[in-house]
Amino acid sequence: KPISNPPQRKVKPKVEMPVAPFWKDHWIPAVILMLLGVALYSNTIGYDYVLDDAIVIEKNNLVKKGFAGINEIMTTESFTGYFGEQRNLVLGARYRPLSLVTFAIESQIFGTETTGGNAPSFIPNSKVSHFLNILFYGVSILLLYRLLVLWLPSANKNSWWWTIPFVTALLFCVHPIHSEVVANVKGRDEILAVLLSISALIASWKYLSRDNLAWLLLAAGLFMLGLLSKENSLTIIAVVPLAGYFFGKFPLSRMLIVTMVFALVGLGYLVIRSDIIGYFLSSGNEITDIMNNPFANLNAEQKYATVFYTLGQYIKLLVFPHPLTHDYYPYHIPIMEFGNWKVIFSLIANLGLGLLGLWGLLKKRIWAFGILFYFITLSIVSNIPFTVGTFMNERFVYLPSIGASLIFAWIALKMLPSKLKGIGTYAGYGLIGIMLAGFVFKTLERTPAWTSALTLNAAAIKISKNSARANLFYGTAVFEEYKVENDRTRKNELLDVVSKHVNRAVEINTNYYSGWTMVAGVVAEEHKRDRDLDKCLNGFYRVLNNRPNIDYIDQYLDYLKDREDAVKILDFCVRSGKMFTQKRDFNNATRLLNHGNSLDASYGPLRQALGEMYLAMGDQNRAAQYLN
Repeated sequence: KPISNPPQRKVKPKVEMPVAPFWKDHWIPAVILMLLGVALYSNTIGYDYVLDDAIVIEKNNLVKKGFAGINEIMTTESFTGYFGEQRNLVLGARYRPLSLVTFAIESQIFGTETTGGNAPSFIPNSKVSHFLNILFYGVSILLLYRLLVLWLPSANKNSWWWTIPFVTALLFCVHPIHSEVVANVKGRDEILAVLLSISALIASWKYLSRDNLAWLLLAAGLFMLGLLSKENSLTIIAVVPLAGYFFGKFPLSRMLIVTMVFALVGLGYLVIRSDIIGYFLSSGNEITDIMNNPFANLNAEQKYATVFYTLGQYIKLLVFPHPLTHDYYPYHIPIMEFGNWKVIFSLIANLGLGLLGLWGLLKKRIWAFGILFYFITLSIVSNIPFTVGTFMNERFVYLPSIGASLIFAWIALKMLPSKLKGIGTYAGYGLIGIMLAGFVFKTLERTPAWTSALTLNAAAIKISKNSARANLFYGTAVFEEYKVENDRTRKNELLDVVSKHVNRAVEINTNYYSGWTMVAGVVAEEHKRDRDLDKCLNGFYRVLNNRPNIDYIDQYLDYLKDREDAVKILDFCVRSGKMFTQKRDFNNATRLLNHGNSLDASYGPLRQALGEMYLAMGDQNRAAQYLN
């Protein structure tokens, strides 16, 4: 008889195996990316502090306080530690305290303590600063790879080494346009901003995937730290919903929550920033110095034509990064008009890419995300919404270059194989191979320029020949060599080089205060060499005619007053005083004439010039004292 209730077989309960940690499964690509990033920039560990490193670390008095300076760093504008006060030299000022905090910490731990003063001070260690830049750079590459795998978990079924996440991270790692960010210690603000922004995106994706509030809170905290590194991180607010749309299938409510949290954190940062520096964007004082506002003397057409020209240059440098320079100041970038073919070409290229990105947005194409990511993250430094203080800079595309790297990877791994049947994969291999070889070569060739101030500015002057700043900085760097040179012939050669470049700087920017100060210094050094007082005084007169408030000239005139032919100094004061009287610049006229009066109050031409000055001022009584 059949058994009505047959015995049931015992089935072992299914045990769900834990998911292996990501890095355990991806340790080989992680090691490759980290070692490659470190190897490319390991030579920079022995480099000096250069360029703006003086402002943010080497001569920043708050940073040199170590731990004791952190509170002031967090509650003051970022240039305060260098200038001793908030100067508002650039539009919007600067509030990027996090990188300065890291400098303060490393200065106390690894720096050299100095004695004297009321509190300890620390001399930072450039080797440690460069090492940490490299380390943070390497970590940011690993996090970029992790983020891309989250976004594109099955972007390619091949081995890990031929996937869009790995190839994108690899291209980003070796791109030579990043050499400024890594080799210049000041670039740590860019590195930390990207590192922390990527971390915030990873945490936000974890929240979207798991609906765990802890991940959302972590994402908000990391995003705030990214903002405290550099304002560029604000653009990540738009990247959050964009990535969710392209790569995820999350509830709309959850996407709105993440976006709103990021927006609120961004708003909170702007409130804090405005409270610290005292205003949101403008202090109310017009910035007319073209070294801090290169568009100051341009009309609207010239401004936006020049802006679109620079946007074309960014695309060119991302595809073909040569030549590279750290100096894009006036007038390495020339003033453009919309009739120039380069502007028209750039305008078409940028608008075409933008429209292509919007079209691809509807179809959720990976390349479209890369285009939109590029434009979104570049927007804040594009000089379109507001002026950022320079025409362009290679470091400005550090974050946007992620989008470009993603596009390059997609072309090699997806487009070429689909368009070129049979040979497309090999064409992709060839494209990436050529790009990697070229990028690595250019990075290794570029980084030695950052060895010292002299090497950096020597490299810049070969490319940025028409930059007032490059000419001045190179002349200043050579002047430092001149001061320590003992061989007389070589010393004269160096002074001639200094004279050539500082005079070129003021020729480009006739209102360049720092340039004219150096010109006055060169004039004095040439007098010490040639002992030609007439040439010296004529040089000083030229300086005063362009920038009257150069204090060094008054000091050097005091140095010359005991010479036998000191009467020439009196004549110089008379000539200069008359020049300022004609310009109705009575403050400087009084200054020069009183200087001469202090040397010889009885000198007739001097008394005549003083009387004429007071007549021009309408002071008849004082004029009579000198003209009678």
